Formats: sequence, structure tokens, C-alpha cells
Amino acid sequence: MGSKEATPEFATERRQILEAVDAEAAEAQALSHWMAAHPELSLEERATSARYVDYLEARGFRVTRAVAGMETAFTADRMGSKTAVRAALLAEMDALPGIGHACGHNLSGPASLLAAAALSKVLSPEVLGLRVVGCPAEETGVGKRRLVEFGTFADADVAMMAHASDMRRAHRLFLGNRKFDFIFHGRAAHAAAYPEEGINALDAVIQLFVAVGGLRQQLPRDVRIHGIITEGGMAPNIIPERAVARFWVRALETETLERAAQRVVECGQAAATATGSRLELVESPTSSPPMRVNLPLADCYRRQLDLLGLEETPHGPAQAIGSSDITHVARVVATIHPNFPIGKKLELHTREFSAATVTAEGQEGLLEGARALALTLHELARNPEVRAAVLTSSAESS
Repeated sequence: MGSKEATPEFATERRQILEAVDAEAAEAQALSHWMAAHPELSLEERATSARYVDYLEARGFRVTRAVAGMETAFTADRMGSKTAVRAALLAEMDALPGIGHACGHNLSGPASLLAAAALSKVLSPEVLGLRVVGCPAEETGVGKRRLVEFGTFADADVAMMAHASDMRRAHRLFLGNRKFDFIFHGRAAHAAAYPEEGINALDAVIQLFVAVGGLRQQLPRDVRIHGIITEGGMAPNIIPERAVARFWVRALETETLERAAQRVVECGQAAATATGSRLELVESPTSSPPMRVNLPLADCYRRQLDLLGLEETPHGPAQAIGSSDITHVARVVATIHPNFPIGKKLELHTREFSAATVTAEGQEGLLEGARALALTLHELARNPEVRAAVLTSSAESS
């Protein structure tokens, strides 16, 4: 750990940060409740983004709006000219269609804002440079990829956020996700009078599903494949000239993901050959790589949980995981995405999870996330040994 944590100055700052979180808590929680009552979809988070910006500007952050070509994205900076560490706190904001904040962004976003506000009260910009990044469109996988491409994290040493869950864990992984549309082109014909003149594109889609079904038993255990038919023809008496299937392929390791995705693509090619149709393959720009976690940074967050008297739940980093666009951020800067609990036996993307965000336990989770994030950045700023371990690990994995 190093000697910094044992000094009176370190302990005093730590206490001041926790006091600042408590002092600022009511406004952050009010924002969380407002978001729950006013959910906004991906890239439409105008009112939410405006409230985030107002909160940060009122606390002295310099805001740049509409970054990376997205109206609702922003950066809010409090930077010194020569700072020990530059940190990005990610503030997500979008909700899900029909079920509101069932991913808990009304907790994770305000938690990042609250952590930034508390740190800005205690540490000067020369000690800790802060950038709060307003991250739209996590649910569609668009926002952080565009922010990375724009260079939003180019000068950051670390990036982090904390996410609501029914688990508490400092180390959490995400599956990489390759997303494909298999568009099969055939030839229309009257299904009764001239069936021999047609080429049935829907048959190709069905063959694709059969081939993928056979492929599953030969794939590694961490691979996930799921697909739907988005177009299947217009009428039973017309041989479909166009049919479309959408498949997502997920895995924890890059090599495994690439190999599995190639096998699924080959299933589509074989289906086209078998049916005489033509395959048009389109990969979504919202595909994402597997998560690259900075373990020293996760360990630093874990120490804050211990010091707060909070015990991690017995869940592995790969348990109950999906995909997220934060994996793009993790490719360019040391990144963590820990969980804080807001209830028990909750599942993301359900009405029950959305309701849990506004309970007392949900609101306490927001405060836990803010406290642990703020204390993690405090230790990074004040402990050169920990900082060196984080940055060395980041360099080795890049």
C-alpha cells in the first residue's frame, strides 16, 4: 500500500471527501428520482444532459457540450496544468424503451457526478484532474465508441464508473459482442403456380439457424450466440426474395470471439450456397470488444470497499454479464466498471430493477458508488505506488 494512507493528512482528506459526499447527497438523489420519472432514450437524453451540465457548472466545472458529434454528450473539466493523475468519471444517462431506467443509469450517472463534486471540494486540480464525461446511448452501444474515436480519453490516466446490480464486486467483466445482419437475396415467384422459378431467401435463414444450432455444441463454454428473424417474406403465396436474420456473437476473449464469429459467418455462407441465394453480410458499428480490466485499479477500488466496511458478494467477475460500450474505453485507458447492490435477486432490464432504483436501498447504492469512486481516485492521487502499478498494468495490456 505505501505510507501515504497512514499519514494524518491522508486520513483527514479521506474524512473530508466522505463528508462532502454526504453534504452533496440530497441533490444527487433528487436528480436520480427525477431521471426515474423522466426516462429518455439513447441520443435523446436532452433534459438529462442539461441537468447534468447544470449540476457540474454550478460546482466550477468547465463544460464542453455536444462532443463527438452527439448533441447530448459533454465533457466537464476541472484540470490543473501539472496534475498527478487525470481521471475520467463516466456519467451514463439513457433509459430503455418501455421500462425506463431498468439498467440503473439514474443511479450510476448521479454517482459519478456526486463523486466528482465531493473530490472537487477537497482536492485541488493540481492534485487530481477531473473530467466528467456525459455518456449517451450506452443501451445502443453507440456513445462511448464515438467518444473514444473523438479522443475524449486521450489525456486520461484512468476512467471509471460504478453500476447498479444485485451484486457488489470491484472486478467485473464484459463479453465482447460481434453483431451481424445476414441479408439473403433470392428470387420471388408464385409459390403454387411457379415454385421452380423462385429462390427462397427464407429457406436460407432457416438453414442458418439450423447450422448455428449444430455449431453450438462445438463452441467454448463462454461463447453466447443469439439471433432473430427480422424479415421473413411478405405473404405465404410469394416465395420470399429477401429474408434477414440478426445474430449477436459474444465471448470473453478476443481470439475466441473472432473464431466464433467467423464460424457463424461461415454458417451463413453455407446457407446461401445450399439454397442458391446470395448473402449480404452487414456488421453493426455497435459491435464491441471484450472488457480489458485494470486489476491494480480494481484492487484499489476493493480496498475502499474494505475501508468502508462493505463486503463483496460471492460472485465472480464473469458471472451474470452482458456487453457494454465501456469496453471501447478500456482499450485506450485503465478502466474499471464495478457493481454496487440495490437489492437482492434483481435482474437488469426488468421493471423490478427499474423500481428498485428509487427505493431506499437503491439510493444508498448511489451513495456507495460515489464514496468508493471518490476514495479510489483520492488514493490514486496521493499514493504514487498505487498509481504506478495502475499505469504500468495499463501500458502492458495496450
